[in-house]
This record gives sequence, structure tokens and C-alpha cells, in this order.
Amino acid sequence: MAAPPRILTIAGSDSSGGAGIEADLKVITAHKCYGMTATTGLTAQNTNGVIDIHPIPPRFLEKTISAVIEDIGVDVIKMGMLTSAESIDVVVEAMKKYKPKQIVLDPVMISTSGSVLLPPEAISALCERLIPLVTLITPNIPEAQHLLSYYISPDSPPQVAPPIEVVKTMVDVVSIAKRLHEFSSTAVLVKGGHLPFDSEGSVARRAKDRKAIMDVLVLPDGTVKIFHSLYIDSMNTHGTGCSLASAIACNLPFNNLPTAISNARNYISGAIAAAFPLGKGCGPINHVHNIYQLPYAKGRFFDYLTNHTKVASVWDQYVNHKFVKEIASGSISAERFGWYLRQDYLFLVHFARATSLLTYKSTSLSEIATYNTNVATIVRETALHVKYCSEFGISESDLLSTPEAPATIAYTRYVNDVGMTGNKAALIVALISCSVGYNVAARNRETEEESVRTDQGNKFWGWVEEYASEAYGKAIQKQRDTLEDMAMDFSVKQVQELVEIFRTVTEMERNFFTAALEVNLN
Repeated sequence: MAAPPRILTIAGSDSSGGAGIEADLKVITAHKCYGMTATTGLTAQNTNGVIDIHPIPPRFLEKTISAVIEDIGVDVIKMGMLTSAESIDVVVEAMKKYKPKQIVLDPVMISTSGSVLLPPEAISALCERLIPLVTLITPNIPEAQHLLSYYISPDSPPQVAPPIEVVKTMVDVVSIAKRLHEFSSTAVLVKGGHLPFDSEGSVARRAKDRKAIMDVLVLPDGTVKIFHSLYIDSMNTHGTGCSLASAIACNLPFNNLPTAISNARNYISGAIAAAFPLGKGCGPINHVHNIYQLPYAKGRFFDYLTNHTKVASVWDQYVNHKFVKEIASGSISAERFGWYLRQDYLFLVHFARATSLLTYKSTSLSEIATYNTNVATIVRETALHVKYCSEFGISESDLLSTPEAPATIAYTRYVNDVGMTGNKAALIVALISCSVGYNVAARNRETEEESVRTDQGNKFWGWVEEYASEAYGKAIQKQRDTLEDMAMDFSVKQVQELVEIFRTVTEMERNFFTAALEVNLN
């Protein structure tokens, strides 16, 4: 067996088992990594709160870190509660000495009640000496505000957390994250779990209006990415911050930072949804839910597919393909775009055939009616495709007489083969990469500044408008909803099989785009 990634957690101990190193080790194990610990402090706490903290002597902490790293080594370090300036100095010296590849810092600074857990000198050491060494910091909103307060006024750090009420919209959270990134010069993930948002994008002031949790990531180059997940009404959220940071650390050996965060967030959503009540206060999440349950939360199967280690890079190559960029900029040649239109017509015919197989594989009249409607929709889309082709001088007889290219044959025959030999779920997965991927690719290009619209002289822009349209988006959302409803009944083995199908069709879709740019037109 190959050795698993080695994750060292430098954090405090939680006697109730829901947070701290106890939670970290559960998360690390659930992600099939190898966990090690360097304890910074012992706590007497339960689901009602922290009763007392006993710091570990800094020199003993130093020996613990050295003992682990010099023998076993480390791939990623996750840091949590660091108790004192002396402990932070010890950690800083160790990081400079051992130079770990990646560090995730969860700056545990403020209690649930709003009390600042670190003295001013410790906050100074954290901001000035430790944060510049880390890969990512993951403060919640109060912690992010507190860090900002220090950076702005380092000589008079506040003794209590700044008021959280000043945040009203996502614009405020993005502003906090961007400013914190500018001061810290490292990647910042501001967690929004403390402030659920309503359906209009404002902070929900009433419990019934809580609809979504938003986290804001600012990458080292300043790029902003917003993560969204449905709000889960649960009292069992103790340890979410510790656990999210640990889950990100476990994903980093396999993924880039945004994908690691996305995977970790999906894991946490599942852990909250699968939690069971323990204690009299805020209970713990279910850290090991993905070991005996599916590795994704309800409604997150498609995200699981696109972020899977076997798929993520291929999916990125597909939805951000040079072919689509050239369409959006108007720089693609008419001959190459014409070649694509001809081959895409042939693909649509096979796509309709494969979709009709879903009717055969359905067992209820409502499902049969749904998939019959889908086939009729594809037929109408094909008629529009023929009309669109005519604008480029390609007649319907030209389309019918076009020979299939090797990339078209490989793709369409694979999809139809899955339709003939696989079950309904396999066929839906084989089809959905195309339908959803076109929408993602078109929307990516629609918003880019270098895109050239029809009114600016880009005769190909209609393609982008079609697949980025609201109507098309609603149609594919229905397909996604159908798949997500089925996904909760998949077996672990079936999930593995569906990942392979999705990877294959995504590669073929990418290759189809590539062929349009590289085919010999002579």
C-alpha cells in the first residue's frame, strides 16, 4: 500500500470530542489520511461551552512538533488554537525550520459568546510572524473583523470582537475578505456560517429567512471566489470551523485550493446533515459520515462528480476550452466553426436516440412522459440548429451528407453503448456532461471582458447566448434535479462506476472541442 498523506494538526484538545485535535483526527481518518498531533492546550469543555483552558508549555510543544516531523514527516499542517504568543513563536520557528509544503490556519480567536481568546501580544505574533508563512487562513466573520482591526490599528488591538451586525450583504463579506488578503498577503477564506443569507442575498434577520451559507475565498493573486451551500437548520454545528480547516488540509495533496475548499465544504454539509443529538447544548457534527454513507450531501452529487480527483482537471479543460474562448472573441475561423456545426448536428441525432432510451428504461408513466418531452425538446433544438447552420451557408442536405468525424463516432457510440448496456443512472450521467458543460462554458465566456458580442461584429456570439440563456439553464437544472434525487440511493460501488462514466464522456467532450480546432480542413 502507498503511504497516505501525512497531516499534522497543531491545535488545542476538546474534552467533549467535537472540536480541536479530537475532531481533526476524526476528519483526517475519514479522508483516509494519516493524522498526527501537537497539542497546544487542554480544555475543559462540553456542548455548552469552554470551562477552562490549560496551555501546554511552549518548549514541550516545540519538542512534540520536532519529534513528529523529524521521524514521520508531514505533507500538510493544519493549525487551530495556539493559546499564547510564546506558542506562536515556537510554531513560527518550526515552520521556518521544516518548511512544510502547505499550511492551513484556522485562527481560533473568539468564543461563541464574543470573548477574545488570545491576548494582544499573541494576536500580534499571529498577524506579523505566522500568517505570512501559511497557505490559507480560514477565519469566520468575527475573527476576520478582529484580524482587520489589528492590521488597521496594531498598537491598540480591540479586547472584544467587533460587532458582527455591520455585515449586511455579501458585498460586505467580500470587502472584508479582500481587505484581509491585502494586509496578510495570503489566501483568505472568510466563513459565513455565523451569518446565513436570505434568498435576496442579504443577511437573514429572521430564522425562517435563512436560506444559504456563503463563504468568500480570495486567492493569492486577488481572485475572488464565492462558495454557496444551502442552509441546514441544525443545533449540531460544534466543531465546524476546526473540521472544515482539517478537511481542506486533507484535500490539498490532491487538489488545487478552490477544489480542496469545495470538497471540504461538501463534506461539512454532509456532516451537519448526518449529525445526531449529543449533549445539552450545541452538539457535534458527524465527522465520519462519509465512511458509512455516500461521500456527498443531498443535492451535491454533480458537484462531487466535477470535483472528483479523476475528473476535476478534465472538467476544467472542457468548460474553459480554447474553442469556446475563440467563439466568444470572434476569432475562430468560419470554416472551423462550420465543421463543428456539422458534427454537432450528427451528435444531436445520437443524443436524441440515447435520450429516447431513458423512456424505455423508465418504469412509471410520469417518467416516460418526462423523457418523451425531453426527446421532443431535442428535436426542436435540432430544428433550430439547422436554421442556425443556414446562417453560415450550411444547408440541411449538407448536414445529412456530412460524414462523422472520429471524435464524433467515439463520443456518440460510447454514449449509446452506455444507454444499451447500463442502467438509467449511468445513461443520465453519460448525457449530463454535455448539457451542463455547455451551459457552464458559455456562461464563463459570456461574462469575460474580452468577449465580443454580435452587435460588435462577432457573428458566432449567438452560440454563447443560446447556451448561456436562462431558458437553457432551467432545462438542464431539471436534469440535474432528477440526477440528484436518484443519487441518494446509489451504492458506493455504483458511485465509483458513475465517476468513470462521467470522466470518460467529459474527456470525449473536451476532445470534440479540440478536434474542431485541430482537424485538417484541406
